[in-house]
Amino acid sequence: MADFQYRDKLRKIEQAASTNEVPNSAKNFGLGCFTLGMLLFIGFLLFLAISLFIHHIIIGSVITFIVAALFIFILIKLLTAPKLP
Repeated sequence: MADFQYRDKLRKIEQAASTNEVPNSAKNFGLGCFTLGMLLFIGFLLFLAISLFIHHIIIGSVITFIVAALFIFILIKLLTAPKLP
């Protein structure tokens, strides 16, 4: 026997996705999770850059630091972007 409640939930999700009726709380939660993940990744890259610098691997350290700075720039631009309707 089919689970009609599950089928109903899928219809609601499909309708919300097609008409862009995603609640603001869900959007904020998703952006918060993405931001936290990016901050952890940036922290790891900075740790790696400092560790490479300590072990006198200068070129790898500079490249890793540039990548981390690029991700910081992207994250700042994403957080300061105007909200879409």
